[in-house]
Amino acid sequence: MSYVFMKALEKKAEKYDRGIKLLTLGKLPKIKKWIVEKYLTSADQILDIGMGTGTFAVLAASMKKVNVVGIDQSEKMLVVANRHINEANVQEYVHPMHLAAVEIDSKFLNESFDKVIAILSLSEMYRSEQDYCFKQIYRVLKAEGQFIIVDETIPEKWWKKILYFTIRVPLVFLTYLFTNLSTKSLKNINHRLLESNFIIIDEKKYLLETLSLIRVKKQ
Repeated sequence: MSYVFMKALEKKAEKYDRGIKLLTLGKLPKIKKWIVEKYLTSADQILDIGMGTGTFAVLAASMKKVNVVGIDQSEKMLVVANRHINEANVQEYVHPMHLAAVEIDSKFLNESFDKVIAILSLSEMYRSEQDYCFKQIYRVLKAEGQFIIVDETIPEKWWKKILYFTIRVPLVFLTYLFTNLSTKSLKNINHRLLESNFIIIDEKKYLLETLSLIRVKKQ
């Protein structure tokens, strides 16, 4: 799943933001702004996993002067990200790296970051990759550090599940047709985070519970 997804992005990097906007019905930019306004401080050291075209990192740097290390395994996505960074003149604060999420074990020391952000990046990975990343994210977070996730989830209530399959699935299909982007909803994510020793702080749900903002912290 992740290999196919990333190969599609390498060919369609310029269409990434448009595809994500369609997939989230325009909600994602507002969620990103909420995260920056409510959860980040200028003193934070941030790791942005799967930074894509750099929209979150640029927003954080522009609004809060936050230092962000952004990683992505697609060189073409990073080309677009670097352009956005230069246009916003935030080169001092945003530091892109050509690196896959599963490679952070070899690049970052223990307790290097105050917060780790993963926005629609976990759904690009296999479950085994996600679980491995949870362990590494826990390692690189400082004591009481926060891991903030925004990603697709499947609703729990039966009637919302029906709407999910009748509305959400066709929307995902249309997004793929127009942009070659595809994602896969996270399953049992809260339980798996608890198994990785995180403490859940809060959770917000959007779009009939098909999109979740989950905030956890290191014990």
